[in-house]
Amino acid sequence: MSVIFGTVEYFEKEIKAYLAKNRLKEPKLKNLKTIASELENELLHDFSCHERLRQECLKNLSEAYGKMTRGNAAAV
Repeated sequence: MSVIFGTVEYFEKEIKAYLAKNRLKEPKLKNLKTIASELENELLHDFSCHERLRQECLKNLSEAYGKMTRGNAAAV
């Protein structure tokens, strides 16, 4: 099953991939915030698209970040 760009699941996958790539074993809140900020910066400054799509992606990134931080807080 493929994940569609810009969905909540897509951003969760991207955050997990970043954690794995950088060998960050535990998704600490600081690490999650840094990753989400980098993705947000890319969406705001490097990604060319219609503003409506950009806003939808930012909303989904925020939701993915929230889900992952809640999951991380529950695991502590």
